Amino acid sequence: MSLLTQPSYCEIPAGRIAYSRCGTGRPLVLLHPIGVDRSWWDEYVDSWASSYDVIAIDMRGHGESSTLKSGITLADHAADVAAVLHKERVAGAVLIGVSMGGMVAQRVAIQFPELVGAMILCATAGGFPDDVRPRIRARGDTSRQGAMPEVIDETIARWFATDTPRLDLVAKCRARLAADDWYSWSANWEAISRLDNLAELRAVPQPALVVAGDADASIPPAVSQKIADALPAGRFVTIPGAAHFGAFDMRETIAPVFNAFLTSLAQ
Repeated sequence: MSLLTQPSYCEIPAGRIAYSRCGTGRPLVLLHPIGVDRSWWDEYVDSWASSYDVIAIDMRGHGESSTLKSGITLADHAADVAAVLHKERVAGAVLIGVSMGGMVAQRVAIQFPELVGAMILCATAGGFPDDVRPRIRARGDTSRQGAMPEVIDETIARWFATDTPRLDLVAKCRARLAADDWYSWSANWEAISRLDNLAELRAVPQPALVVAGDADASIPPAVSQKIADALPAGRFVTIPGAAHFGAFDMRETIAPVFNAFLTSLAQ
């Protein structure tokens, strides 16, 4: 049974942010990829809650947080995370983000450095070439009332390896995407398409681990490595065989990498 079943809510001007908190110790803030929700961290939380104070957040337009009625930016998402941490009186947290969650974690470190003690950034980017941005934006379309089944197959193909051992997570992802709000999905892809953090990351001193999968069809390792290169205290690790959702469907391989970094912070 998940330790994150009962949400708390943080009221923001645009609605509310759902999150769960459990455990004791150094605070960890968990930020999920686009299209899913905080429950994707359940297996990590089951092991981390005995040693850490874990806060898992549904970003706006996801899970039990408010849907989007207008556009949003990654900076807006960072402000939402900051609102939760201020409400919970948390500072110096380790932010752990996968994909879009990693992009938002970077923004939190840039905009609210006092809230961040370190970061783990997995399967994520710090910026995109201009010629790539239209293709990212085209994964949704805020100008029409689309339907999520239009994008599920291609999304699953990008996120999971064809031979993934976790067919249960593929089924969970299909169900979650099918239940998503089209406008929220599209507006969040627009936000991702404008990602441009790399120059500002040079002023972020906190230690960070950047993790990439060498089978990631969405964000190649070379893209992720640019984050580590930009960060003064960035480390870079590549995981053989990991696809975009490797943090979840290869957890037994990737969790020890995360844990080794978390342990190093206490030394």
